[in-house]
Amino acid sequence: MAGTETMGSKLFPKFGEFDSYEEINRAAEAQLKEGDKEAIKLLAKENGLDEMDAEDYMSGFSEELCTEFSAAVGKIQKETEYLKPSMTLEAWNTYLFEMLTADTTASDGNSNLCAAVRKKGKYLSELYAKIIVECFNTKAKVPKEVEDECRKLDKSIPNTFYMGDISRARLKEIVREYYLN
Repeated sequence: MAGTETMGSKLFPKFGEFDSYEEINRAAEAQLKEGDKEAIKLLAKENGLDEMDAEDYMSGFSEELCTEFSAAVGKIQKETEYLKPSMTLEAWNTYLFEMLTADTTASDGNSNLCAAVRKKGKYLSELYAKIIVECFNTKAKVPKEVEDECRKLDKSIPNTFYMGDISRARLKEIVREYYLN
């Protein structure tokens, strides 16, 4: 359908969505060869990369604009800016950052998750939805004593209510299933 905006076009309007950190670095290299330092700064900003990394790249201090890790983190940061998640969703982001960090420091040097996060078509909004559906599907009735205490604090709480939650182990499974499959 013509004119339909994708998440990628919303997040990356000028340069488009890159599928890997290598693509970002090739785009930066092309801009550097043209001498367009403003474009490199814009490329970095649009991809959630640190301005100092762009400066280091342009000055020749570093050979690449980004690493696999910084490209993945940058994408998550751009998505977070756009979605403006709060509370629980922020906690899930923190755990995702922990997983990305662990992924890059794995003894085998394998960073599959970082590469997968950077892939086109993989977005936090979809990941959040998968996690929320899991929480909804695993909700449990709150014990009566807890309900009673809740109603003491807030009279609008219903007589019976349910609450969903997710363990860190299950959260990790969902993150890996979403990004790596």
